[in-house]
Amino acid sequence: MIIVLEGISAAGKTTFARQFGAAHHVTEFPDHGVAPGKDDPAEVHAAYWIEHNIRRFDAAVAAEREHGFAICDTEPFKSHFDWCMARAGYKSFDVFNAAIPLARKAIVERRIGFGDRYFVKRIAPEIARAQKEGDATRTRRNFDMHLALQPHLLDWFGALSQALPGKVEFDFPDKDTVLAEIARNSSAGEPHRFDVSVFDALLERLQG
Repeated sequence: MIIVLEGISAAGKTTFARQFGAAHHVTEFPDHGVAPGKDDPAEVHAAYWIEHNIRRFDAAVAAEREHGFAICDTEPFKSHFDWCMARAGYKSFDVFNAAIPLARKAIVERRIGFGDRYFVKRIAPEIARAQKEGDATRTRRNFDMHLALQPHLLDWFGALSQALPGKVEFDFPDKDTVLAEIARNSSAGEPHRFDVSVFDALLERLQG
């Protein structure tokens, strides 16, 4: 089972994920090679980041295979970031639009896919800021930008909740609840993981 935790910076994703142990925790990865620069074409950015996201998805699948389940600290299939950045006015939709055919192809080829369960944390800006200021281990650059992304992040996962009914919850449950759900679904398989119709339904709802 692949479980995805989402929310803005300082929402508590990493703290929640660490409860389940390092073997299950899929963190963000460092850039591989040379990341595109701001003057590179949208197609270059899209191609680079889809491969980056595939590497994280591979890590999630490996953790699931070896340890029974994976807890992803942010979604490996991370197309929402460019969409949210564009919606918030920080960039154009060029990279997101260039990534759509690459993401769709990667799903068809079973190189990347959807999680089995999503927990998305809404957090009040003042609480997020207090948690940021109380954590001396991380600098959390561009924090105000991340605050501005939250309504768009919730819109994206609201659309995903319609494309994947019953799979998206807007809260972080307690650890025992998660473990019980994992136990119930350990042999259920992942019928929607590489279902490209889910991606198409998501895009349709985002455009609606």
